[in-house]
Amino acid sequence: MSKKRSQRYICPFCYGSIDMSQVHYACNDPLCTRTFLGTCSEAEKRRYGSVYRPEEEIDVERSEFLGLDPYGPAAITTKSHIIRGSVDGKCEICSNRNTDKLCPRCHQIITKAAERWGTSIYVLIGSESAGKSHYLASLIETLKSGYAQEFDTKVTPTTANTADKFDREYRNTVFDGGRCLPPTPTYEDVLTRDPLLFDMDKGDGDGARTVAFVDTSGRDLDSSDKLASLNISTYISGAAGIMFFIDALRLPSVRSKLGLPAEDCPDAAAALNYVAEIIRDKNRLKPKNPVEIPLAVIVTKSDLLMRPAAAEEDEDALFGQESSLHIPREQGSADMDNIALVGTEVEEYLRRNAGQDLLDAVDQFENHQYFAVSALGGAPADGVLKNGVAPFRVEDPMIWFLNTTEKRRWL
Repeated sequence: MSKKRSQRYICPFCYGSIDMSQVHYACNDPLCTRTFLGTCSEAEKRRYGSVYRPEEEIDVERSEFLGLDPYGPAAITTKSHIIRGSVDGKCEICSNRNTDKLCPRCHQIITKAAERWGTSIYVLIGSESAGKSHYLASLIETLKSGYAQEFDTKVTPTTANTADKFDREYRNTVFDGGRCLPPTPTYEDVLTRDPLLFDMDKGDGDGARTVAFVDTSGRDLDSSDKLASLNISTYISGAAGIMFFIDALRLPSVRSKLGLPAEDCPDAAAALNYVAEIIRDKNRLKPKNPVEIPLAVIVTKSDLLMRPAAAEEDEDALFGQESSLHIPREQGSADMDNIALVGTEVEEYLRRNAGQDLLDAVDQFENHQYFAVSALGGAPADGVLKNGVAPFRVEDPMIWFLNTTEKRRWL
């Protein structure tokens, strides 16, 4: 009999490539931790016994991943005995076989859906104030409601932590509170790194597919050196897709055409070149080789770029009444023709207003598409969303990703 080939898994928390034969397990019997601490060797007691919480084991791996001293008062401890070195999850204390698998690097749970299909990681990148976090809030709400109904797909949080984090950091503020979100913390803030994980289940018997959304800070996009130093390169280079956000109202050409005051604007082409550079370096690609990770270039705040019928503003800086953005996508269908039509228009818009350098940076990515969205549907006033939230075409990039880049066709 041939030896079973080991499976590899990309952890959406630490972004490590994990050999599934090397995973750890959490025992479901609460008595095993106490028994282990009472019978283990002195060396094991020093390594896993907590002087601050004597009834719990020190989770050394999780503590070190979070940058905490495993033997300090802030260390992560657990009431579940951690099983290391077992190929089948059998606990050396109670002899029961456990199914709660843990990433051996960061000790986050590996769900059954993620183990079967893998986790597709989508990374949100762009300058400060480009609207990434508001987009993510609106995207997830849309996936859970309109998208789920349209495509007969159940979209649910993968973990209780994701459900709590999304409600606490996104939904409660934007949709319930009618307020804008604060800036995304830099990746240096280790306690905010956890992605949002959702299971998407079409109910076709194949089980759910897990997707992870990683919201990044624009402050981390200053240079390729900074991206690399913060280890952001690890999850960017292993992503299933990259969403690159551009706030057109911060493009010098658009500001000039609309009579807005000049300001120090981010260089979108340079930022995207940084991203391509670290992917090539991490994945050992030659400079002339195309980047294979799919890229969605997303112009945000499109509601502010729509030209009223009688307006006299420069038409090059705005989308007119005849824009393809106003042509609705066919319901219940990916309608890739509609997405391509919009993409062509947005590409030309950026050619006029951002320049060829940006388009050249985009062309480094073998599979790419252009989009225009509005996460909020209107401009906030002093951080307050007085007219509520009305997302516009926020689902388009995910429909494109799911239809063109996933191993299973979802639409």
